[in-house]
Amino acid sequence: MSQLYLIALLLLAVIAANVVKPFIPRVPDALVLIAVGGFFTFIPVFRDFSLNPEFFLFLIIAPLMFQEGQGISFATMKKHFNAIFQLSVLLALFVVAVVAFLTDQIQSAWPLTLAIALAAIVVPTDAVAVKSMTTGLKMPKGLNQSLELESLFNDATGIVLLDLALSVYQQGSFDLVSAIGHFVVVALGGLIVGALASGLIVALRLYLSFHASSAQATTIPLNILTPFAIYLLAEHFHLSGILAVVAAGIVHNYEQSRLQLIATESRVVSGTIWQTLTTLLNGIVFVILGLSLPKILKLIGDFGFQKSLGLFWLAVLIYGAMYVARFLWVSFQKQERLVGFFGHYQTKDRAKRAQIFGIAGVHGAVTLALAMSLPNTVNGKPLPFQNEILLVATLVILISLVAATIVLPRLLDKEEQAYSEKELNQAPTAMIDAAIIKTEQRIPDHAIKTAIVQTLQTQKLTVGSPKRGQHEQASLALLTKISDQLQAHLDDMIAEGYDQDIIERYSRFLQRGLLTPAPSRHPLVRINQRLHHYQHEFAWHWKTKTFTKGQRLRYQEELMAHNPKVAAIVAQWKDGRQAMLKLNEDVQQLADQLLSQALKEELEAEENTDNVAEVRQLLERFFRIVAHDYQRQSVSVKTADYIQAFADEYSYLSTQLAAGQVKAAVANELYTEINQAQTLLLMEQGEGEEE
Repeated sequence: MSQLYLIALLLLAVIAANVVKPFIPRVPDALVLIAVGGFFTFIPVFRDFSLNPEFFLFLIIAPLMFQEGQGISFATMKKHFNAIFQLSVLLALFVVAVVAFLTDQIQSAWPLTLAIALAAIVVPTDAVAVKSMTTGLKMPKGLNQSLELESLFNDATGIVLLDLALSVYQQGSFDLVSAIGHFVVVALGGLIVGALASGLIVALRLYLSFHASSAQATTIPLNILTPFAIYLLAEHFHLSGILAVVAAGIVHNYEQSRLQLIATESRVVSGTIWQTLTTLLNGIVFVILGLSLPKILKLIGDFGFQKSLGLFWLAVLIYGAMYVARFLWVSFQKQERLVGFFGHYQTKDRAKRAQIFGIAGVHGAVTLALAMSLPNTVNGKPLPFQNEILLVATLVILISLVAATIVLPRLLDKEEQAYSEKELNQAPTAMIDAAIIKTEQRIPDHAIKTAIVQTLQTQKLTVGSPKRGQHEQASLALLTKISDQLQAHLDDMIAEGYDQDIIERYSRFLQRGLLTPAPSRHPLVRINQRLHHYQHEFAWHWKTKTFTKGQRLRYQEELMAHNPKVAAIVAQWKDGRQAMLKLNEDVQQLADQLLSQALKEELEAEENTDNVAEVRQLLERFFRIVAHDYQRQSVSVKTADYIQAFADEYSYLSTQLAAGQVKAAVANELYTEINQAQTLLLMEQGEGEEE
């Protein structure tokens, strides 16, 4: 049970960080998550927090790498294979050599193999952390892709090199040929196992998509479980589980590109699940780093000030050496294939990109996992300098995060906004209002029309609202205007010969219900009226001994049978009631026309139309009260009517885009929102039909 509490609290920490983040927008997500993790160490369950590295790699890193692999197409892999090999293998080996040499020179007491182990631990980079730091900044496209490709595969390089360094330390000897063979077998074997196993899983998913009774209930869980199963399979054969899940992700990307529109709903649901899952897992990584801070502080206390200061400067020098190594590697690359990533050789653009590439070598999840995966004993003896390596690796992570946070905004230009917030607020409002006008013109049935309009109005939830005072004044002005127009229509109906008594009664309802609506009265008055109503109703039921519907019907029948006067009054009341309902429907139709006209006028004047929606709700409430329809009845709306309403939004948006009234970026955002809203609504409609 404690493990469940632990996982729940980790998720809570990520949620807390997302709540705090908007208040400090300039601080990167990673640093906020680390701070929240540090704060959570005050919770008893997180005291003396320790992490099982195998569990960390399996449960967090494996699905993250699988999802990153799904973002890389097979065509991209084929096109940039040479660049991937250089970034993830050759550059990684170069950085490891530089860091190992520097560490060996400074910490002469350390065995060379442990210096190499430290270098292998800090070589993996974290492109996801870089993305959180470059939000709102203009990162060169090719350079950003190079960071992603490097991060995708250099994790496996670090893992294999660490395993190799520990094996050499354990055996006490080094064989270059054996080491290279081991590296190739573990890396290449992991890729092959991941690709083959993923191919079988893809084939199974395709079969289930066409033959399973509930395809989504089988294919989606199978997709979620894929990285875990493939990681365990590769590790069972002592191959690289990380590379195996990356290969599996690439195979799944290939499958999706071939299927295109087959099983669209499953792909949409699966994509949403993976997006949410990876966001949470990335957050948990840095929360765990924050939870590890007390352990790091304890190590500093155990080492003493002088030794801790020496390890801190070692971490600074290692980070500086890695920056220089990455900067020089990019600066002196002459291959034409890498021009798209780093720009042309010996140009100012190349020099700037080299600086960015160097500082963007941020370290995170995998480095933390590898540092904590060091064995406590080797050959039955404690592993020397284990805590020193852990402290240096953690400091390198923190230094890389802080350095990137400070330097990247100075190297990168601010991203030009494709559209302003005002444009993003105005365009959807106008689009939705245009669709509402079309709906009101096309559909005569008030109940169906109202249901569709209310559904379209929910799309405005993300749109900014005007100040409350201005909004209330506009709503009151529109309500007064429409009430006056409805009253004038009633006066004309009297002149045309309609029953004057019915018209006058309805006119009184209109005055009391719209111009002095119940919501505007004092709350205590409304409560007193409600209590008086309940008291009167209870007294009547007690007097007549009618507590059920059947008792009330029998009482009414007996009363009318024995009292002709009451029977005549009830008959007259029923005739008047039908006349009142018919009049209410006529006024309702006129109100719909007036609201549609008001909406059209405000849309053409580019004014805020939220007041129309509020007046519509007040009118709808008034008409239900007059009809004694106090409980909303569910309205059956055909799917085709909803689709047509969304088509009206598409049509308006396309027209505005062609006329240059809406920017392409805004249109793309709105097209996506319409598609998502339509997909969600159709899914709900389908579920409703099944029920």
